[in-house]
Amino acid sequence: MTSSSVDELPSAAETLTYQIPSDTTPIDPIPSSNDVEAVGEKRKRDDDDDEKTTNLESSTPSPWFKTSLCSYFRRQGSCSHGDACKYAHGEKELRQKPDNTWDPTSERGKKVKMMSEKSAEEEEEVGDVMFTEEMMDDNDGEEGGVHDLSLSKCLVHLPTKWQSDDIKTFLREQGVEYKFAKKRRGMMVGFLTFENAEQLKNGVEVLEGKNVNNKSLKIANVLPRTFDKNGAKNPAAKLKSAREAVTPLADLSYADQLEQKKASISQMLKKLTRNARKACPNGKSLPEWVLQSREIGGLSCKLEGIIESPLVNGYRNKCEFSTGYSVEGKLTVGFMLGNFSAGVTAVEEAVNCPNISKLACRYASIFQSFLEKSRLPVWNRFKSCGFWRQLTVREGSKPGVVSSDEDADSRIAEVMLMVQVCSTDTDEAEVATEFEQMAKAFAEGARASSPPLPLTVLVVQDHVGISNVAPPDCPLRLLPIPVSDNGTHQDQSTNVLTEARIHDHINNLRFSISPTAFFQVNTCAAEKLYSLAGDWADLGPDTLLFDVCCGTGTIGLTLAHRVGMVIGIEMNASAVSDAERNAKINGISNCKFICSKA
Repeated sequence: MTSSSVDELPSAAETLTYQIPSDTTPIDPIPSSNDVEAVGEKRKRDDDDDEKTTNLESSTPSPWFKTSLCSYFRRQGSCSHGDACKYAHGEKELRQKPDNTWDPTSERGKKVKMMSEKSAEEEEEVGDVMFTEEMMDDNDGEEGGVHDLSLSKCLVHLPTKWQSDDIKTFLREQGVEYKFAKKRRGMMVGFLTFENAEQLKNGVEVLEGKNVNNKSLKIANVLPRTFDKNGAKNPAAKLKSAREAVTPLADLSYADQLEQKKASISQMLKKLTRNARKACPNGKSLPEWVLQSREIGGLSCKLEGIIESPLVNGYRNKCEFSTGYSVEGKLTVGFMLGNFSAGVTAVEEAVNCPNISKLACRYASIFQSFLEKSRLPVWNRFKSCGFWRQLTVREGSKPGVVSSDEDADSRIAEVMLMVQVCSTDTDEAEVATEFEQMAKAFAEGARASSPPLPLTVLVVQDHVGISNVAPPDCPLRLLPIPVSDNGTHQDQSTNVLTEARIHDHINNLRFSISPTAFFQVNTCAAEKLYSLAGDWADLGPDTLLFDVCCGTGTIGLTLAHRVGMVIGIEMNASAVSDAERNAKINGISNCKFICSKA
């Protein structure tokens, strides 16, 4: 998941699946204004249909029973077979097919198809581009500081390694005349301004669809800023909110969210099958799984129903908040409104983002208030400079506490804060003072909240890369957290820790989590994920279980009681150390962890 996991509700763990029995009560379809539709002639009941429908002499219905609408019933409003008809009499009686699809002539089938087509269109569509910071203003010394957007365009799908000199060279090679061209490394878009309308027309004709590094160039309009440099709002400009950027499905009901995700996954699996067919050389037989895909609607494998997350709101136990400036130019700690590669660097506060806990949002607010007073600058993504980069909030839950969406924060027992900085070209003494003031701000902010917020560990990560994604061996510094002075204003003691760790619980096992260790962001859904993995693996007392790329060992340890032996393999040395620690604190002796490439 980036400066913030731009995720939907809930996490990836909800893509777990279960098999829908053939005799399950059918899901109520979306109501139709007219269940009786005029259709063509009644289908022939040939031998193949008989194999897919109910054997009327058998007490066990076929998996295809009632999965297709009865054309005779829909045309005439009645059917001579009555309740014994193997086809569905209307939408309410219709069942889902064994391949988890719906009769394409049904209202439910039409809706799923429409959602899938819409998702595919959005994936291919190249919309307008809004640069939310300096791209259109900073000319690097070139003539002209304000650009006429009516004569400006964006080139989309450029190589991310290109910079301004590369795009200028490319334009000269294509014979394109222009006034101003600019591109930042890491972006897939470039900014281009022409002298006049004729130059613009000729440039678009030459560049549109031009192949660059096996990608077809697209020409997009440049949107005006939502706010100008003076803070005046531009009503013609539109930009999505943090809620829309981070949780784009949040306005749908949870049931509709799952349905849309399922439809999206179905399209991916069908695309995989199509690509496999195209990739198979002439004269070679297709793989068995491709041949079998015809029996399950073209899917590369069977797609079963989605298991719901126990928590829908506030479920994330790890949140990464970016530092930056909002579209109004306000210093902000929150989520980016788009990808840097697309030219968007604006950061907005995590307002009304349902996947984020109130506790995490509160710490982001405390950090934002501190940065407004700090003498060190926040990170500038266009120029790759600055000091304050990111705040990560990690939460550890209490053992055995099952909370609802309304009181999700009540389960949180421990909190780790990790602040990412870039200390290049900074004064050590000034940095030390800033860290001390930051620790004080977090401690006081946590105590002033109602109820007080838990604060267990405060650590600083020093990272010099362009992206906020830091390597595992990035330097860490543990900071002491000031303890309340009880109003005496004397020298305060601190809760000095020797290690930066918090703890979380899965299936009543206690797991030690270090600052950069991987841990499932949805703890409650992780319990279902691991349990289902064990069921599918058909574990037993004689099983030798390999946990490949095991990380901190959560999967292997939660399944250890079901097998004879667990071998965990992980190349990250600190993660292996965590896994061994977790086995020890839970008294699990049948696990061995190896630090090596899988």
